[in-house]
Amino acid sequence: MKPEIHFLPYEALPEIARGNGIVNHVIASRKIGARTIHTGLSRLPVGVPAPPHSHNAEEQVTVLEGTERIRLGDREQVCGPLDSTFISAGVEHELVNVGDAPALVLVVYGSPDVNRTFTATGQTVEIGSDGDRFTA
Repeated sequence: MKPEIHFLPYEALPEIARGNGIVNHVIASRKIGARTIHTGLSRLPVGVPAPPHSHNAEEQVTVLEGTERIRLGDREQVCGPLDSTFISAGVEHELVNVGDAPALVLVVYGSPDVNRTFTATGQTVEIGSDGDRFTA
């Protein structure tokens, strides 16, 4: 298999509006040849949550800017710049920007075929698809 090599400047990353002002920038995905991961950046406005959900893959989140309250299962912690989390597949979690400025987080999934199951509805959608939107 031919190796994939890409420089991915931030301003060239695909942008996906997710609802409620949340914007994702896809970094590594199947579209550029990723075979074992899916990564991206998410910008969350002040007070806006990524509502309770789970994934079919492991997930690692690192706060790059701002302050996020992150709930993993029944545990919760406020995380600032460079704080990270690890979440096993199937664990319900939620993020909310509790700071006074937009937050930026790096998200790494352990599969390029990652989906999201919304806790409130039980609906499962592919990450980044039209159905993968956070609504009030």
